[in-house]
Amino acid sequence: MRSDGPARRAPPALLRQSLGKKGGVRPIFTIAQVPHRKQRYETVGDWIPGKPAQIMVSRMKDQRYVFLVALHEMIEYELCKMHGITDREVVAFDVGFEAERKMNLHPIDAEPGDHPKAPYRNEHAFATTIEMMVAQKLGVRWSDYEKTVLSLGPKPKKVLVRPRVRRRR
Repeated sequence: MRSDGPARRAPPALLRQSLGKKGGVRPIFTIAQVPHRKQRYETVGDWIPGKPAQIMVSRMKDQRYVFLVALHEMIEYELCKMHGITDREVVAFDVGFEAERKMNLHPIDAEPGDHPKAPYRNEHAFATTIEMMVAQKLGVRWSDYEKTVLSLGPKPKKVLVRPRVRRRR
């Protein structure tokens, strides 16, 4: 029989924090998979503040992908909360970004959180760094993951380009 030493217990302060009046545990986050069309706006992952905060992830076949998006959203949410960046600011920026994308002002594969004017750019970048590290540990090829995530998003508009015909005078 293998022994890794004595069993570790949570510090008393942590136990007090997580136990409710009747000994119940209060979740900090709830995570739900939803059909992509049920997201609040064009996004694959969304955090909604509250007690508990809600993490909504678009449904994907590979559960590792769902986990990675949820992880990203939890990290981004906590950092935004810590830095005073509100849900309203993030959603307003993302919705505006998507409107601009429809006008072909952003590439189809651009991430709103990577834009220099995103109010949560640093928080998004850090969450992405952790997400990439965990993806590697889970054996997820980042290019396959990105392709799946992008496939859920807006589809590129097909633009018919016709050759210019010169009229004779």
